[in-house]
Amino acid sequence: MRRRLRRRFGLGCLLVGIALVVAQSAAAEPRRLEVELSQLFDRLDSGFSNWQGQRLEFQSARPGDPTWYGAATHDRRYGVEDEGVSLGAAVPLGADWVLQPEAGHTFDADFLPRWYADLRLQRRLSHGLVGALSLRRTEYQASRVDRLALGMERYWGPWRAGYTLNVSDVSTAGTPVGHALALDHYYGERSVIGLRASLGREEEGLPGGEAITSEVTAVALRGRHWWHPEWALSWELGTLSQGDLYDRHGVQLGIRHAF
Repeated sequence: MRRRLRRRFGLGCLLVGIALVVAQSAAAEPRRLEVELSQLFDRLDSGFSNWQGQRLEFQSARPGDPTWYGAATHDRRYGVEDEGVSLGAAVPLGADWVLQPEAGHTFDADFLPRWYADLRLQRRLSHGLVGALSLRRTEYQASRVDRLALGMERYWGPWRAGYTLNVSDVSTAGTPVGHALALDHYYGERSVIGLRASLGREEEGLPGGEAITSEVTAVALRGRHWWHPEWALSWELGTLSQGDLYDRHGVQLGIRHAF
């Protein structure tokens, strides 16, 4: 009962925050508020039970002003459940710099981290290039992960391509290095379809709060299609090989509404 009350309190706080953002949006046009509810299904092999999760997220943005975003999550893995909240912002620092702090907390963390904090700095360069550097600390029940990420993006026409190098220090499992690639195509006013790929060694949270590292190869196709000025369908199809642990194949579907 106490665990459920803590979870409901955390989710309730996030919903109150969303309501406040809605009120501010109505009083300060043309700030745009978007809210999305999504469902995730993952199928695992090697005798693991399937995963599922739900996510409620919001984003409030206005050109030239800070963008605020957050989420409430519920995940079921390994026969146990975790719920958490996160909050972040993208704050413009002049014409070319953006500072992006983000933090999250999990209630009674069984496999997700107890908390994480991330600070990202982004710089717009010439020829459609954008460079980024971020530092992240993730605290599990039985281990800690510090990560440095260096990224570069290129925008041209309706396309975006990106590469990120991730170097982590896992307190119980060495120093894994990972690589992430992204390619997006924008169409219509705000719709997008994109491809994601990653490889290298990454950490994985297990029941009991332990983080391990293993060789990971993943590919995903995702998109967001606005069929109405106020409504969009978000989707993702992906497959991931977590070393010798398991192969995971998943789908995520979401409905997004703009106010």
